[in-house]
Amino acid sequence: MSMVTTQRLASAQLELVSEARTRALLRATLVIVLLALASFAAARLYFSDGFAASHRRLQQENAELRSSVARLTAELDLERATRAALDRQVAELNQRATDLERQLAFVKAQGGAGRR
Repeated sequence: MSMVTTQRLASAQLELVSEARTRALLRATLVIVLLALASFAAARLYFSDGFAASHRRLQQENAELRSSVARLTAELDLERATRAALDRQVAELNQRATDLERQLAFVKAQGGAGRR
């Protein structure tokens, strides 16, 4: 009987290819089903009211932040312009102080020379 069983097994068709095809088909089907479910969930989330509300809220928050950035940029520009003007004024005052010190030194030198 062992000989007959071995002979039957040797002459029978090898079904590994059939199983491989079935597995590949099952995997492809599973991937397609998962993609369809993910697409359905994404579409449902996208078109739901929760998404629209959060989208509107984020747009409003974004507009507020842009407004704040514009205001702060304008303030920074004003600060820079004020700083530059003050730096120029300090330089002019330092030059004026230097000129006055020279004049004072000249007057003192003239006063000292006249007393002798």
